[in-house]
Amino acid sequence: MATLAPPPTSASPPTPGPGLNGWHPGETALHAKLSFPAALATRYTAIENQLREQHRIFHTSNLPFIPLTVIDELGRPWAGIAAGKDGEIGFVTAPSLKRLVVKGCAWVGDPLFEALNGKKGPEGVNERALTAGLGIEFTTRRRNKFAGFIGDVRTFPEQEGKGEYEIGIEVNEAVGNCPKYINTRTLDPYPNTSPEIIHHVPHMPFNTRLPDQVINMIKAADTVFIATLYTSTPNTASKFPSHAGMNARGGLPGFIRVSPSTGRTVVLPDYSGNRFMSSLGNIEANGVAGFTIVDFESGDVLYLTGTARNLIGDEAREVMSRHASVTVLETTGYTLVSGALPVRQRPGSKVGRSPYSPKVRYLVEEAESEMGGSIAHTARLENATNLSEDLAVFRFKVLPKPGATALRIRPGQAIVLDFMDWVGPPQYQHMADSAPGSINDDRVRTWTVSSSHEEGDISWFELTMREMKGGAVTGALFDILRKQAAGKIGSRVLIDIARPVVVDIVGVSGDFTIGQGQIDALWVAGGIGITPFLAMLDALAKRKEVTGDIKLAISTREPDIMFGLVRDFLESLPETVRVTIDLFTRSPVNASLAELQGPNRQIGLHNGRIGPEYWSTISKDKDVLICGPNEFGDAAVEGLQAVGIPNEKIQREGFY
Repeated sequence: MATLAPPPTSASPPTPGPGLNGWHPGETALHAKLSFPAALATRYTAIENQLREQHRIFHTSNLPFIPLTVIDELGRPWAGIAAGKDGEIGFVTAPSLKRLVVKGCAWVGDPLFEALNGKKGPEGVNERALTAGLGIEFTTRRRNKFAGFIGDVRTFPEQEGKGEYEIGIEVNEAVGNCPKYINTRTLDPYPNTSPEIIHHVPHMPFNTRLPDQVINMIKAADTVFIATLYTSTPNTASKFPSHAGMNARGGLPGFIRVSPSTGRTVVLPDYSGNRFMSSLGNIEANGVAGFTIVDFESGDVLYLTGTARNLIGDEAREVMSRHASVTVLETTGYTLVSGALPVRQRPGSKVGRSPYSPKVRYLVEEAESEMGGSIAHTARLENATNLSEDLAVFRFKVLPKPGATALRIRPGQAIVLDFMDWVGPPQYQHMADSAPGSINDDRVRTWTVSSSHEEGDISWFELTMREMKGGAVTGALFDILRKQAAGKIGSRVLIDIARPVVVDIVGVSGDFTIGQGQIDALWVAGGIGITPFLAMLDALAKRKEVTGDIKLAISTREPDIMFGLVRDFLESLPETVRVTIDLFTRSPVNASLAELQGPNRQIGLHNGRIGPEYWSTISKDKDVLICGPNEFGDAAVEGLQAVGIPNEKIQREGFY
């Protein structure tokens, strides 16, 4: 292991000064495009001209690797990986607050290996010597950045595709970063690596595509390291000197997209951050970037570089569905090295997803973004029925757009609605630990449709929804209902307000549906998870010829409301459909169960939750549909599997 940084002396470290003289032209241009407040104009002073003592200790004592920006002969930035040969912490030392020494081992194919191999340190500061690094402690989400230039280099002979080196980095910029989108991991040293170049295309021929293996790795990533470069002009060099940048972006797997049509255009969504826009400002000024993606389980590392541009507002939404700021990388070079990273995610450990990461957004040209067809219609809230203080049925009228694809919804499917124009965007907050999802709330919501529409083009639909505590959309809808209903429970009221609730219909999604043939099924509903089954019962009641045997297991704290929801559908079912309802609850039941009994209907009341003994009564021939909260669904699946219900018979719906 390399020597750790020496302990601080008793003398107080020098007070850091500003590392910048102001935001450079690329950053200010981006601030203007995004309409950032004037108060941000002086925030550049948070970037200091040296490491703080705590950052010095962090880089030398907490990190097994550091992404490091290097510049190739064409002036393109790449994100290399600096690490020790054994994957241990301590490969970096810090003789002072303005200098880091990296004693590492680079592998063939890594841009750092290519830049350092056989070369001596550059004389003076030029763009090829510029560098920047990012330290991330993945167990804690702690993150700090630095930038400067490589002052001296010592390299050692290559052995088995790897070469050791020692570089001195003169630091002139340093700043702490927020942990907002970092996914946590437990990483262990993995010293016995065998790196192998799978793809090495530093200069992609025009109109060629990335290999499928590379595209799949990009689309599976939840973290990307971003290398950028700002090159000053002679007129601005004294105030805004050239410098490199290094940063990271995180999200849910799939948040980075690749254009299906070009096969080389990589699209990275921008999420709400500290609004410095240092990395994107560099891209705005220079139009180049490097993306590096690591597979922490296999140690594979993918390096991309190319031209880059930021798209804001309508330009962004033309590329990525309902997202107002994206960065597009047109790949001009790439390298994929297998088994290279000398650290790996601990076997059996799980990734801790950042609670701030929004849902994955797809490209407009991707089939997934259409969710069953490009709809383009709108819908207006017409009336609603209060079922309880926090449960209601909302009925929307479809306002069709001429020439748009007809709206069709199969029983059990969900509809996706955009409330942004009605609710408005959220106010900016840097952090919101009590409600992290509010930071990037796009006001798009998905609910299972509780009415059935098998007749074709639909003109209305109903949503049975529960008010979410602190929910921006459900809270606004229930506020309107309370004012219109004046405390009445169970009565349908017209929504007559000065500003009607009109929303965009984004699409229809889901395969949680019933077929047209004979039905032999178990439906398992947890609370409001009964919604898709309401649509299915409604559809069966309307079909002219249908036969089936349905067992409906409901777990609820509101048995009277659930009975009220299914009553009309049960009474309308043809006698050829037999339904057995098993209701599990700890709450008192006031409804008359006898009223629901019939020749083809049986009602059973059970105290408590659905237990293991119930699953043993289920025929292995039944098709199983489950809808409810995550823990409820997990327990149901485990119980069914334990009694031998095959996995292919079980279908589970996301809980909308």
